[in-house]
Formats: sequence, structure tokens, C-alpha cells
Amino acid sequence: MNVDIGSAVGLNRVERKVLLACGGWALLSVFVFGVGAVMLAFWGEADSLAVAATARPGWFVIAVSLLKIGSFLMATVLCWRNAMQPDILSGRNVWQAIALGMLFHALGDITVILWRSIWGVTSTASLGAVFYGASYLLLAIGLLLAVIPRPINLSLPQTLGISFTGIVGILLASWINFYVPTVDVEAAATTPVLSTTSSADATKGAAAGAIVRSEQSVPAIIKTIDERLSGIASHLGLLYVAGDCVLVVMAVALLVAFWGGSYSEAWKLVAIAGICLYIADMLLIYQVGQGAYRQGALWEIFWILSALFFGLSAGVEYGVSTQLQQRTPHRQWL
Repeated sequence: MNVDIGSAVGLNRVERKVLLACGGWALLSVFVFGVGAVMLAFWGEADSLAVAATARPGWFVIAVSLLKIGSFLMATVLCWRNAMQPDILSGRNVWQAIALGMLFHALGDITVILWRSIWGVTSTASLGAVFYGASYLLLAIGLLLAVIPRPINLSLPQTLGISFTGIVGILLASWINFYVPTVDVEAAATTPVLSTTSSADATKGAAAGAIVRSEQSVPAIIKTIDERLSGIASHLGLLYVAGDCVLVVMAVALLVAFWGGSYSEAWKLVAIAGICLYIADMLLIYQVGQGAYRQGALWEIFWILSALFFGLSAGVEYGVSTQLQQRTPHRQWL
């Protein structure tokens, strides 16, 4: 890694094992997504672009899902380590909220695998929706806890930049969610995080058929959960939109306000993580609305990068806090 780039975002303060773990996971993800892109290119030559756009081998879909789950679990562990550190700079409550946000996102992904890939359930509301909603809420709480108690002196250009970016982010999210024409198909549900299709399906018709065929194999408790949660699907959709808007505004504010000084290095990475999460969510919502989303799309790597940046940010702050703790007794003795 270029030393200047690493210094600019504070990666030179991360423990070597944390950097290697996150970097290795990112490279593995790039490799898997690259293999998927190559396979689709070959299928496009052999058959047609339409078939290539809809086909996904089961192993590839599972691999992508496991990469996402692994990245969020890794971030959970790193953030929770900060939460257990009494002298962590940003405060234990901040990292507790972020760690739980990462954990709930991983639980949502796990639920999607169980509901969609194993049982073939494609209802617009499931237990995963609750997990994803809790993830947005906890992440927003964590970022607010980090910013509100601290005085932030912004210049007029910085204030205008944050305001402009926030307004654009909110308008874009609102436009994609409420004004872009959507395709009325079963395989493209309106609830964004649960709009994955069965991994073995090549067409929308086949996906709908898989739902019918797997109906008998769905455990009774899963059917009960879906029935109980079906009434809150629309409200959860609004929560996703609000969560994305809050995250992008907070991310840009952190990026601008905390650019400079050792304390700010972790929050540069948090800002990048928030922006990556926003990009992935907006692309998902748009493709779902158009009926074009297929699990394992290349842009899904932004979810993985988001989790890894959250993990790296926790590693940076842990390193900075540890260095300050080591220096404090020496200064007191002097």
C-alpha cells in the first residue's frame, strides 16, 4: 500500500494483523466477484446477454453471501473490542452501537440465506427486515453519539459542502424510492433488503415456480413469522430510506469535520464506510424497482467494503487509544 495513502486515512496506525485480515478479505472478495464477472461474460458469449444477466450458479451466490456475512462479523468483533476498552477515545457507547449495527446486518444476511437460498421464501417481509432496520438505527445512533457531544467548528465552505451533499443524497434516495417507475414482478419486491431471488433460478418465471415448489418444505415457524411481519413491510421500507439519508449526511459531515489530527483518522474511514453503504443500498433499491436485481451483482462489493472500512476504523482508534495510554503514565511521572 502506498505510504502517503495509508497515512492520509490513518491506516499506518492499524495493527498489522487487522490490516492483513481486512485487506486479505477485500482481495478475496475482489477475486470472487471477478470470477463471477468472467463467468457471466462467457455465458453471454455462449447464449445471450439476457440469460447472462439472470443466471447465477448456486455456489457463487452462497460465496458472495458468506463474504458479506464474514466482513460484517469481522467488523463486529473489531468494533466490540473498542467497546470493551475503558479509555477508547470516542467512548464505549459509540462503538457498542456501531458493533451491534454490524452484528444485526450480519444477522440480516444470514436470515436472507436461510429464507431465500434454502427455503425459497421470497415474501417482502421476514425476520431479516427487522435485523436490517435495527442495523440502520444502531449505526445512526453510534454516529450521532460520536458527533453531538464534541464541538465542531466548520468554515462556511465546509458547511455549504455538507449541506449540498446531504440535500443531494436525500433527494437521490427519495427519487429512487418514490419516483422512479418500478416493474411489478414477484421477483422484484419493494422492500430493498429482502429482494433477492433463488440462486438456482435463471428467469423470473422460474423464480416464481421455485416459490411454489418450496412452499411445502418451509418450516411452520417461518410461515408464522412472515405472516406476523407482513403488515410492517411498508414501514420498514421507509426506515431504510431514512437510515440511508441519515448515514450519508453523517458520513459527509464526519469526512469534512474530522479531516486532520490523530483523533480524526478513524472517522475518515467511518465516513468512507457510510458512503459505501449508501451506494450499495441505492443501487439495490434501483435495480429491485426495475426488476433487474440478481444476487451476486458486482456492485455488492460495496457492502463488503463498507463493513471492512468500519472494522479498519475501529482498528485505527484502538491503535491511537493504545498509544495514548502508553504515553500517559510517562507524562504523569515526569
